[in-house]
Order: sequence, then C-alpha cells, then structure tokens
Amino acid sequence: MNKDPFSNMKFRKALKEDLHFIVQLMADDELGKLREDFKDPLPQQYYQAFSTIDNDPNQELTVIENELGEIIGTLQLSFIQYLTYQGGIRAQIEAVRIRSDQRGRGIGEQLFR
Repeated sequence: MNKDPFSNMKFRKALKEDLHFIVQLMADDELGKLREDFKDPLPQQYYQAFSTIDNDPNQELTVIENELGEIIGTLQLSFIQYLTYQGGIRAQIEAVRIRSDQRGRGIGEQLFR
C-alpha cells in the first residue's frame, strides 16, 4: 500500500520567525527576483507587512513544513466580504510558493486543497 506523500507535511499559521524563509521563497523565481529584496537582514517593510497581515482577521498567511520541520511552501488567503451570494465571503489566494527543490511533487496543489 502506498503511503500518502503529504501525510508528514504540516500546514500552520506563519510566525514572524518564518518571515525570512517566506521572503526567500517569494524571491526564488524569475518575477520574484525582480520585485523582492531578499537579503539578511530583511528590509523593515517586510516586517511591517507581516505585522499588518498577522493582525488582520481577514488575512491568513500559511506555511507548509516537511517532516524535518523545514518550510517548503507558503500561501496567503485574503477573506473578502461581498454583497453577492447574500453577503457571502470569498477567499482570494495569493503568493503560492514552493521551495525550488520540492516543485513538481503536487505540493502546491495540496496547498489549495
């Protein structure tokens, strides 16, 4: 019987301590290299943005860890109140990133589920 390759992965709310890894993921593609400023230490604007996201009940920044506790992916959900659907709430998915050595394994798809 095949073991579920995602069973050892952990999805959790991002912490301030995760920010360095999250920005590194965002900067690790062709577009991200152009728009992100990944360096050590991180520029203060990333910490300010994280604080705003973290304190907003309509935002959810999530990371995915592998079985070793390493961050291998991230995504941000923004919950938006609408008048349509009788005042329904929708989620907008942003900043889905998977660590380059983990791409092509279906992890991004699993994040969406």
